[in-house]
Amino acid sequence: MTNEKYTVAGTNIEEVKRQNAQSGPTYNEIKEMAANHEFDPTANGNMIDPDTPKKYTWTGTDIEEVKRLNAASGPSYNQIFEMLDRELESKEIRHNE
Repeated sequence: MTNEKYTVAGTNIEEVKRQNAQSGPTYNEIKEMAANHEFDPTANGNMIDPDTPKKYTWTGTDIEEVKRLNAASGPSYNQIFEMLDRELESKEIRHNE
């Protein structure tokens, strides 16, 4: 007799646990490593030195490049919101005159 347990949807619980155990560190383990700055200094971001600003995200995205591209892409959300707010105020002023 097997000791397999299944969810209502038919998922083999023990198989999922086995695969999870082989998949690497858990979310909480990664949070703990980040809090303790236990990452390799040659990896993306400088987790060993918390005073050094990170240049890359966890996935390798260049943070400064994204900032540069965002600045060149036009107004930000807040800038557009402010422009629309000013436009609405000016329409309300003209409407009330």
